[in-house]
Amino acid sequence: MKLSVELNSTALIATNPSAVAVAPALVSDTLYWQIVGFLLALNILVGLFATGSNIVTIIIYTKMGFADSTNISLTALAVSDLGSAVTAVVCTLGLCSPKIPNVWFTFEIFTIFASQPHLMFSRISALITTYISIERYLCVWLPLKIKRIITPKRTCVAMIIIFALPFALNLHLALSFPIGWKFYPERNRSLLGVLPIKYPFIEDLDNFRRLLFSVPLPLATAAIVFTCTILLGFALHKNKKWRDTNKHTSSNASSKKEDSSNAAAAVKSKEARAVERVIAITTVFIITSIPSCMHVFAVMTVPEFSVYGSYANLYLLLGVSYMVVDSINCSANVVIYYKMSTKFRYAMLSLFCGNSQ
Repeated sequence: MKLSVELNSTALIATNPSAVAVAPALVSDTLYWQIVGFLLALNILVGLFATGSNIVTIIIYTKMGFADSTNISLTALAVSDLGSAVTAVVCTLGLCSPKIPNVWFTFEIFTIFASQPHLMFSRISALITTYISIERYLCVWLPLKIKRIITPKRTCVAMIIIFALPFALNLHLALSFPIGWKFYPERNRSLLGVLPIKYPFIEDLDNFRRLLFSVPLPLATAAIVFTCTILLGFALHKNKKWRDTNKHTSSNASSKKEDSSNAAAAVKSKEARAVERVIAITTVFIITSIPSCMHVFAVMTVPEFSVYGSYANLYLLLGVSYMVVDSINCSANVVIYYKMSTKFRYAMLSLFCGNSQ
């Protein structure tokens, strides 16, 4: 059975370190292991922060309520980011298992129950971010129609579907991979690992899942989010011009018209803040998606950029690197919410300081 080495290179790093020496490496082994050690330690720290911050985000949005569809999608994003952060920490700790004396299991166990779920959660987060960016774009350009279409109930159903489909696929595959004792010649002992698949269609399904999660899904979500972010930027610029014009004209209006104009300006300002928050979220997503997209592009265009190619060390190093970037993405949203959402900031201060002001 082939493990997901092309999809998740960290499995091979832990279970078969000698694989990086098959071909001449672009990065030396000494430098490689120094950088990897630093990245693994960094990933644990960032992952723990991301875990805590997303738990706080879920608590706060739950207290704020789900009357607004945006709160539902942002809570779902926090749940997905929480899963991604936890599995990233577990996966990183699993990478240390080969260094533990007399350990009785291999990283293959973590591949099934940590690294593959981490990939699943990161793709779910990408889908939710795509949904949020499309929703906000449509709310800006077609506000009345979209607010009638995208209701809290429908948003909840959409989030359930986004979670359910990848979960069903990954759970089925996880239960289909037999786990048992097998002999590892490089260690001269039997360890608990993943046994060969008995049914060919299971491996075909796993190959389909790996292909879907590694190429079309990340590229498509990144492209859609990038496009919506650009369009939202134009909308935000247009909104600011409207507010500037309104400020100049309101001074010459009557008192009643002034009140009406100020009320409209307040609504526009609230929408603008929501757009700015979404732009910040999607910008972080786009930036943190670049390493993964570059990795996929290099695999597709450079034959030697693979686990057993001339650039083996670089391939594996980048695999660990974008797990760190994923963790950074998971931890960034709470900072954005705190800085750009007054309600969220007050709720967080109330939660930690008992300050309701």
